[in-house]
Amino acid sequence: MKKTVSVVYTVFVVAALLCVIAFFGWKTYQSRALRISDFVARTDEYTLDLSKTLAENRDVDTEVAVAEKFMEENPSLIAVQVYSHDDGLRLSVVKSTAGDFARKPIAGSDRFDSFPARIRYHKITKPMHVADMQGLEATYISATLSGAEIRNNLMIILITVVGLFAITLVLILVKPKESFGESDNKDEDDSLSDSNDNDDFSLPDFDPANTLDENDLFGSGPEISDSLSMDDDFSLPELDDFSDNPAAVPPPLPESEILNRLELELERAASFNQDLSLLIFSGTPDAEENIRNSYTYEDLVFPLENGNVAVIEINKDLDTALSLTEGFVKERIETYSSRDLRVGIASRNGRLISAGRLFNEADNALVKTDEEKNIVAFRSDPEKYREYLKSRES
Repeated sequence: MKKTVSVVYTVFVVAALLCVIAFFGWKTYQSRALRISDFVARTDEYTLDLSKTLAENRDVDTEVAVAEKFMEENPSLIAVQVYSHDDGLRLSVVKSTAGDFARKPIAGSDRFDSFPARIRYHKITKPMHVADMQGLEATYISATLSGAEIRNNLMIILITVVGLFAITLVLILVKPKESFGESDNKDEDDSLSDSNDNDDFSLPDFDPANTLDENDLFGSGPEISDSLSMDDDFSLPELDDFSDNPAAVPPPLPESEILNRLELELERAASFNQDLSLLIFSGTPDAEENIRNSYTYEDLVFPLENGNVAVIEINKDLDTALSLTEGFVKERIETYSSRDLRVGIASRNGRLISAGRLFNEADNALVKTDEEKNIVAFRSDPEKYREYLKSRES
């Protein structure tokens, strides 16, 4: 994906996660606040009923029955205790969650006072007003959030994360490296300086790569003046105009299969606004099989009548094709200690170009290779190419 698209998508993913977390956080907070409000109102009734039962019966079993009735009516209630500062624990009815408080007072413990406990539970202590019994307090513990609710919310957040990750993975697999270096290529194409081009494509180890612009490839002709500047010196004449130029002599006619296939692939690339590169290898008697195994589509590798091998690289710009080819040629040199393999490269580069024209560009780039430059790439300028086509039409 392009850098801008990547940034926008990253912001979208982060925003989506924050929105999901905020939504369920707010929903949980509202639910908890509503339950606490209801619990506070009920404890007033519970305290009044316990006080009345204690005053009338003075019987612990009756008081326990009342407390158990409270728990049946309110499933979130997990503990009811009556504690006297003078006599200690008088009544204790607890569920398994608070089972360790069956015989000791909750009021003297800080278990439900910590932050994690206060998120899930709410504790209220109410004074009891009973004649002849001073210092009585009723303590109630209620669950405000269940474990199931917490697990459900975490599961939804996890599903959201997994879904976004899956979408990201699909986008990466669908468009692998499609736009890699695209913005850099546009900036580089604006410059026709030989020194800049050579720096872009040099290999520090064995320096096999060189680049050409249209003037380097076709030489100077009768319509080009040596006194003009580089900007004015640009011209893209037909190869037939320079039959006396050895570098412009067309190669032996390739099999029609590659030209037909190349024309189809150029039309497809133009319709999808994609790039396409053509590579022509020479010195390939023992390298053709390696070439077939090293490039993406074996049916786009074509042996030529003159012994060379041509490769169509679909959806590959000049820089990407050059980078992959540099690695392949370097490996061949290191393995066989031979620099016989040479490569000429040309790309569509946004142009509506014919198969024959692209083939001639790659083949003439191949002519420029030598023992010191195993790879020569032909860099075109789409804007000046369109200007050339307009001048031909007029």
